[in-house]
Amino acid sequence: MQSSSPRILTLIKQAKQTFSLISSNNDPNDCIDSLRRLMNRITKYDLNFTLFDNMKNSQSLNSIDQKNLDKFINSNAPVFYMKLYEDNIISVGIFIIKSHHRMPLHDHPHMFGLIKVLDGHGHLNAYNILFEKNENELICSKHISTSINSQSETAVLYPNKLNIHEIYATNNDHCAFLDILSPPYSNENDCTCYIAKPSSLSSSSSSSSSSSSQSTTDINENERNYVLKRIFDDEYYTESLQYTGPTISL
Repeated sequence: MQSSSPRILTLIKQAKQTFSLISSNNDPNDCIDSLRRLMNRITKYDLNFTLFDNMKNSQSLNSIDQKNLDKFINSNAPVFYMKLYEDNIISVGIFIIKSHHRMPLHDHPHMFGLIKVLDGHGHLNAYNILFEKNENELICSKHISTSINSQSETAVLYPNKLNIHEIYATNNDHCAFLDILSPPYSNENDCTCYIAKPSSLSSSSSSSSSSSSQSTTDINENERNYVLKRIFDDEYYTESLQYTGPTISL
C-alpha cells in the first residue's frame, strides 16, 4: 500500500493552489479558510522540529541537529529562520524567536501571511491601517493582541487588514512558528518597520463625537488608535538554521 504524503507537503501543495486561485480573482476568504484549517493540524512533529527539545536533552544528536543547537545557543541573533520552500507564489519557513526577543513591528506589502506556532510561547499584535497621517506616520487600530502557542489556531494576515504586526517570545520561553507568505518578499515588496505609540483618541472617538468625553483610562486597548512611525531597525537580523523535516519535493 502506498504511504501517504507528509502533512507539510500536503500543506504546501494546498498553499500553492490557494494563492494561485486568489491571484485569479477568486474569493480570498473561501480559499484562505480551507488552507487555515489544514494548517491548524500542523505540529512540530510533522516538521521534525526538535530544537527546543534538544536544548533539554542534547545527548546523541545527529550532526545537523547539533550544529543547529550550537548556533542557536551561541549566536546573538534575536531570530532564526529555517527555509522549507520558496517559488514565485509562496515562501514557507520556520521562524524561531529567542526568549526576551521579538520580530519587530513590520508590514507585508500586498501580501498574505499565515502563522502557526509549533513550539514555545509568544504574543501577536496586529494592526489595521485607518489612514496615513503623513509620509512617515500611520494612524492604526490594534485589531489583534493575543498570546499564541502550539494550541492556538493559525493567524491570518491579509493585504488590506491585520497586515502590520509584531511577534515576541513570552513566558521566558522561545517561540517557533511556521510561516507562509504569498507572494514572497522581493525588491518590489520589501517590508517596512514601525514603532507604535498610543494616540490620544480611541477608534470610536475618531468616528463619533459622542465618545469624545470618554476617559482614555476607560478605553480598551483594542479600541485605541495608535500612531505607527516608520523606522529603520538596525538591531534586527536573522540567521539561518538547517531544516531537518520531510523532504519538500513538488
